[in-house]
Amino acid sequence: MARGTLPADVSEPAEEVDGDGLEQDQYLVFTAMEQEFGIQAMRVQEISAMVEITTVPRSPAYIEGILNLRGRLVSVVNFRKKFGFEARDEDEDTRIIIVEHRGFPIGILVDSVEEVIRIPDEKVQKLPEAAATTASEDYLSGVGLLGERLIILLDADELLSKTDLLEVEAVRRAVGEPQPGKALAGPPRQENDPRGQGHRGPASGTKEGR
Repeated sequence: MARGTLPADVSEPAEEVDGDGLEQDQYLVFTAMEQEFGIQAMRVQEISAMVEITTVPRSPAYIEGILNLRGRLVSVVNFRKKFGFEARDEDEDTRIIIVEHRGFPIGILVDSVEEVIRIPDEKVQKLPEAAATTASEDYLSGVGLLGERLIILLDADELLSKTDLLEVEAVRRAVGEPQPGKALAGPPRQENDPRGQGHRGPASGTKEGR
């Protein structure tokens, strides 16, 4: 595991990833459903341990909610739910990968984070036609083959572009932040939350479908 590019042990709620020296063929490898996935390491801003997430009423099922990252609101996408995988409770290995998308930080909730590794272009193959779909071809950039390892490589921009993320104003309304020229609103009414939870702490597993 490369220190300086990826925290070996995230003991604080969030640690910044040092992007200096990272190259396009370096990927942050994470897991879901015991399968390895990779995104370009230079796209990763931070890796966070599980922190409190506030759910937002009427958001897509794969949107876990929002979190406060040093004063910035971060929409959190559950990677398992986004791809239709079986849901699971968070544990001590759960991580939130923070990437920037269209000027806003987005968190991707994953089972665990492994390491930053280099996957040369000659080790990347296209997804076999029999396994590819129109949708998957849009956000999968290929499959990295390293010895016995098979790492599915994701295009972060395409993936998030095809994800219904929370609009900034909707997020502000959900957490009661004042909009420009408006007074601070009261807290959202919990009975309007169809999932029945306004706040969720680390590894609580209180949301439906976990």
